[in-house]
Amino acid sequence: MKKYKTYQIILLVIVSLLLNLCGKNLAEALNLPLWLDSFGTVLTAYVAGPLLGAIVGAAGNVIYGFVNPISFAYSITSISIALVVGYFARRGSMKNVFKTMSLSVLVTGVCVVTSCILNLIFYDGVTNNFWGDGIIELLKHWGFPRLVQIIIGEFYVDFVDKVFTMVAVYVFIQVYRKIKKYLPKFLVLQKEKGSGEENLTTVNVKMFSILIFLLAVFIAPAQAKASTKKFDTYIKTIYNNTNGLPGGEANDIASTPDGILWIGTYAGLYRHNGKEFYRMSEYESVKTVRCLFVDSKGQMLVGTNDNGISVIEGEEVISTLSEKEGLPSDSVRCFAETSDGLYYIGSAADLAVAKQLEDGSLQVIKVFIEAGSVQRLTADKNGNVATVTASGKLFLINDLQIVSSVPASLESEKFVSACFTEDGKLYAATESNKVIVFEIAGNTLQSVNTIFCDPLKHINSIVSNSEVLFLCSDSGAGYIDYKNGNRFSLVDTGLFNNSIDNMIEDYQGNLWFSSSRLGLLKMCETAFEEIYRSAGFDEAVVNSVIKFNGKIYFGTDDGLSMIDAATGRAEENELTLKMKGLRVRCLMQDSKNCMWVCTYTKGLYRLNKAGQITAYETDTAQQFRVLLELSDGTIAAAGKKGLTFLKDGVVQKRLTKADGFDNQVVLTLSQLDDGTLIAGTDGGGIAVIKDQKIERLLQRQDGLTSNVILRTVKDYKGSESTGAFYVITSNGICYVDKDFNITPLSNFPYSNNYDMVVREDGNIFVLGSAGIYVVNRDELLSLNKVDYILLDLKRGLLGSLTANSWNYIDEDDNLYLSCDTGANCLNLKNFDKVDTTCRLQLKTIIVNGKHYSVKKDLPFIIPGDSDSIEVVPEILNYSINNPFISLYLEGVDEHPNVMTQNELVSVIYSNLKSRKYNLHVSLLDSKGQKVVEEIVYEIEHQSHIYDYWWFKVYAALVLIMMIAWLTWYITAAIQNLRFEKQEKELSYIREQVHMSDETILSIAKAVEARDKRTGRHSLRVAVYSMLIAAELGFDGEEIENMRQIGLLHDIGKIGVPDSILNKPAKLTEEEYNIMKTHVDMGGEILKDFTHIKNVADGARYHHERYDGTGYNCGLKGEEIPIQARIIGLADAFDAMTSNRVYRNAMPMDDVIEELKNGKGTQFDPALVDILLELINSGRIDVYEINKQSAGIED
Repeated sequence: MKKYKTYQIILLVIVSLLLNLCGKNLAEALNLPLWLDSFGTVLTAYVAGPLLGAIVGAAGNVIYGFVNPISFAYSITSISIALVVGYFARRGSMKNVFKTMSLSVLVTGVCVVTSCILNLIFYDGVTNNFWGDGIIELLKHWGFPRLVQIIIGEFYVDFVDKVFTMVAVYVFIQVYRKIKKYLPKFLVLQKEKGSGEENLTTVNVKMFSILIFLLAVFIAPAQAKASTKKFDTYIKTIYNNTNGLPGGEANDIASTPDGILWIGTYAGLYRHNGKEFYRMSEYESVKTVRCLFVDSKGQMLVGTNDNGISVIEGEEVISTLSEKEGLPSDSVRCFAETSDGLYYIGSAADLAVAKQLEDGSLQVIKVFIEAGSVQRLTADKNGNVATVTASGKLFLINDLQIVSSVPASLESEKFVSACFTEDGKLYAATESNKVIVFEIAGNTLQSVNTIFCDPLKHINSIVSNSEVLFLCSDSGAGYIDYKNGNRFSLVDTGLFNNSIDNMIEDYQGNLWFSSSRLGLLKMCETAFEEIYRSAGFDEAVVNSVIKFNGKIYFGTDDGLSMIDAATGRAEENELTLKMKGLRVRCLMQDSKNCMWVCTYTKGLYRLNKAGQITAYETDTAQQFRVLLELSDGTIAAAGKKGLTFLKDGVVQKRLTKADGFDNQVVLTLSQLDDGTLIAGTDGGGIAVIKDQKIERLLQRQDGLTSNVILRTVKDYKGSESTGAFYVITSNGICYVDKDFNITPLSNFPYSNNYDMVVREDGNIFVLGSAGIYVVNRDELLSLNKVDYILLDLKRGLLGSLTANSWNYIDEDDNLYLSCDTGANCLNLKNFDKVDTTCRLQLKTIIVNGKHYSVKKDLPFIIPGDSDSIEVVPEILNYSINNPFISLYLEGVDEHPNVMTQNELVSVIYSNLKSRKYNLHVSLLDSKGQKVVEEIVYEIEHQSHIYDYWWFKVYAALVLIMMIAWLTWYITAAIQNLRFEKQEKELSYIREQVHMSDETILSIAKAVEARDKRTGRHSLRVAVYSMLIAAELGFDGEEIENMRQIGLLHDIGKIGVPDSILNKPAKLTEEEYNIMKTHVDMGGEILKDFTHIKNVADGARYHHERYDGTGYNCGLKGEEIPIQARIIGLADAFDAMTSNRVYRNAMPMDDVIEELKNGKGTQFDPALVDILLELINSGRIDVYEINKQSAGIED
C-alpha cells in the first residue's frame, strides 16, 4: 500500500463504504439488474491495496448483515474482488480501457464462482436478484441442467455489474487525475512524510475498528390515562347456540394482534370476525379448548383439555407440546408469560415452565411438583409469577423458585384468582368474595388492602383492562377502579349472570365475557350515553331536558329531576321538591340566565342562578306546554288554551280561537329573523303572528302535508339564517321560504318525526319514532333521493324519543334527548365516530378451490395456469354498526362493489390477463359513499418473467453485450497483437529509413567527392528546394522528399569521367555532351529507387528549361515535373551564388538580375517569384547557408 496520509486513507475508506451501501440500497430500491455494491471496494483496492480493499468490502457485508445475517457469508465475494483488483492493478491491469475490461472479466469469473457456491448453500441456487432469477427461470423452462441455470443466472448479473463497476472506477480515476490540480489540498492523495509511518497491519486494524459500530435507539412508549367508563350504558348482545355459537358455551376468549377473536369451547376453537363464528376444524391438535393465551410476540397458545398445547401464529399451528415432550398433563388450565419470555403453564397435574426455541417449538425446562394443579397464573414486568392452585393456595415465583406465600394471617383464605396491575400490585380474589391487595417487598407478599365484592359469587378471574380490573364470577361481573381508590362497581350484564370465566376488550373497545354455561356476551360502547337511569332514577317518560347552572334538569310527568352535570349524580333543590307530582312539559333558559319551568296544570316557574323561584299563571289553568323568549324579552307561553304573552311577569295579551286560530291548541313556537312569530297548532295549521296579532294561517290548501304541526325549525345555510323554516307535520316535512311558499320534502325517507336540528356543517338531525335520521341539507332541499344515517336502537339509542318533547344542545354540541325511559346524550360532532375504527383485510383468495392467505405488504401471485380468483374480503367489526365496504379491482370492475358487513360475500373475477392488478378494499362512511379507510392489495396474475417483453429485451441486450464484448475483446486482442507486430515492423522500417538516409548521404558525398568544383552543392540545392517547396504548401513528408531529391539530383555525375568532371578549363562540345548525359544516367540509376517519390524525375529533368530549350528531353512549361522545376531553379541559384574552382560567386544583384532574365525562359516564373521573395525577406541567407555547408563538409 502506498504510504498516503492517514486521514486521507480514513476518508477514502469511509467514502468507499458509503458508496457500497448506497449503491446496494439503490439497486434494491430500483430493482436493477446490478448489485452496485463493490464500487468502493474496487476503488480502495486500487488506491490503497488489496488488504484495505478487502476490509472495506467485508465491512459493508458485516453492516448489512445486521439486516440480513446471511450477508456475513457473502463477505467472501467482496474480499475476493478486492484481492483480485488490488493484485492486478499494481501490475498495470488498469492502465487503459482494454486492460481494465480484461480485469473486469476476471473479477466476474471470481464472483460467479464464489457467489454460486454461496447461493447453493443459502438460497438453493437463486441469485436473489429479480433479473438473475428470471434468467434461471428461463433456462429452467428450456430444460437446462440446474447447475448451468445457476451459473448463467449469476453470470448475467455479475457480468454487467462488474464491467460497469470497473469501467466506472477507471473513468473516475482518469477524471480525478485531470482535475486534482484544482482540488483542495486535503483531497489530493499525498505520501506521508518522515520515517514514522504506521505499519500497514496497524492501519488496517484501526480502519476495521472505526468501520464496525452499532447504534441502538430505544423509544419509550407513552401511556395515556383513561377515565373510568360507564359500562352500564353499553349495548349487550348474547351469542349462544341460537345465533352462531354451537353448544352455547365458551371456556375462554382471546384476541390476536390482527383483531381476530378466538373462542375456546369443548367443541373446539372458533374464529370470529364480527359476522360469523368459524370452527377451525383444520387444526388436528385442537379439539377441546380449556384456555387461550396471546403472548408478547402475538402468538396464541391454546390449552386443550386432552391434547396439551398448540402454538398458533398467522392462523397456522407452528408447534405443539404434550406429555410426550415433558408436559405434566395434557389437560391445560392457564398460562402466563414472564418478562424474560418464559411460559408458565398450569395443568391438571403440576406447574411447568417452558421456553420457545428458534424453530418455534416449546421445551419444558422445569416442573413444580409442589404446586400441584394450578387454576390461575399472572405475571408482572419484574419476573414475578403469582400462582393460584386448585386447593386455593397462593404463592409467588421468581427466577424459577418459589419465593413467597401469603402471610400467616391469610393462610385460612382460599384463593380462586389473581392479577397483577401495571403498578406491580397483586389483586387476589378469595372464595369469600373479597379481593385482597398485595404489595411485593423483597420477594414477600404484604397485604395492603381488602375490597369486598358482594354480591359477586366465586370470582373466577381478574382481568386488567380499560384502566380497571374486571371481575368475572359465577353470578355476574364487576370492576375495581384501582387507579381511583379501588372503588368496586357492578357491571350490568343483564341475564348473562352465570359462570362468567373470563373477559377481554377487543381493538374497538368492546367488552366480551365468556361463560361456560351461557356462551358469549358482547357489550358495545355507543355514541349515546344514558344520563337519567344511570343516575339512579327509575324509568320515566322525559318531556324536556336542559342544562342550567352546572346541573341537568329533566321534566317528567311526575315532576322535575336533577343531576350534577360533572359527576352525573342525582341531586335535589327547592325547585325539584316544589315540582314533585307536577307534569313538567317544557324547560327553557332565557337571556337573563334564568330557567323557566312550564307545568301542564300549575303555570310557569322561573329559577334564577341565585336559586330564587318565581311563579306565574299558577291559577289560570292554561295547560302550558311550550315556552319561547322573543327578541324583545317577552315570554310567549302556549298550550291547550292558546298563546299568552308575558312581559316582566305581566300578561300583555292572550290569543285564542277568537283571535284567528283555527285550532287554539299550540304545540310549537318559533320566531323568524324579522320578529314574526310562527305558532304550530294541533290541527289548525300554522298561525303567522306579527305584533301579537294573527296575520294569516298556513294550512293544507297552502301546501302543508297536514294541519297538525309538531315542530317548526328555522333554516340555516352554514351559520347564516336563510329566513325560511322547516315544518314537521304529523305525516311529513315541509320547507317554507321567507315568502311563505311551501314545498313538501317528499324525498325524506320517514314520516313520523318529532323534531329537527340544523347544523352549520350542513347536517340535519331529524328526530322521530324510528330514531334519529342524519341527512345533508342540500340533498334534502334538492328533492332528490337522500342518503342518510339512522341512529336507532341498533346504534345504541336507549329507549324511544318522546313525541312533543323538548331537547337541549349545550356549548359542547351535546344533544340531550328526551326519551320514554329516561334521557340520552349524543354529541353531534362525534355521532358516527365508531364508523372509522373498523379493520379491513383480505382474508383469503381462492384459486382452483385452494385457499391462499394474503398479506398486506406482499403482492399475491396468482398461479400461471389460473385465470380466475375468488376474493374473500373481511371486515373486523364487533361494534353495533353495520358498516359499508367496497371492493374494486382496477382494470376489471367498472364500479366498486358496495355492500354492508351483513351482506358481505366473496367476489369472483374470471378471465384475468397476465398483469398486475390493484384490489381496493375500502371502508365507507355511514352513508356508503365516501372512503374512510382503504387498503390496496397488489394481485399479479403470475406469468413467467421471461414472457414479458422488457425481460426479453434485457436478456437479449445482455447477451448482445456479452457477444459484443467478446467480439471486441477478441478483435482488440488481435489488434493489440497486430499493433505490437506493426510496432516491430515500423521500428525495422525506421531503422531501414535511417540506413537509407545514411546511404543517400553517403552517395551524395561520394558524387560530390568526385566533383571538386561544386563543394557541397547538392546539400545547398536540397536546402533551397525545401524552402521553395514549403512556400508552395508542400506537407512535411513532401518537403522531406524534396530534400532527398536535392541531395541526389546530380547522382548521374557518377558516370562522368573525372577528366571532364574536374576539368578546370572550358569543356569542349564533345565533353559538354558527355557531361549532359549525367541527367539520363541519374534518371536510370534512380528509376527503381521507390523509397523516394519522384527522385528519378528530379535527376532526369532538372536541366530542362521552361521554354523547352533545355536538355535532354526538351520538355517545357508544366510538362516539366514540379520537382524538376524546383531542383533546376535551386541548382542554377546555387551555381551563381557559390564559389567554384574556376570562378567566384556572382554578386547577389547580378544573381537577382539573372533570375529575372531567366523568368519564363529558363525558370518557372512562379518559382522565381517565390525564390526572389525568400531572398528579399531574408529567409534565404546565402552567406550563412554556404558557411554551414562548408562546416558540414569540414
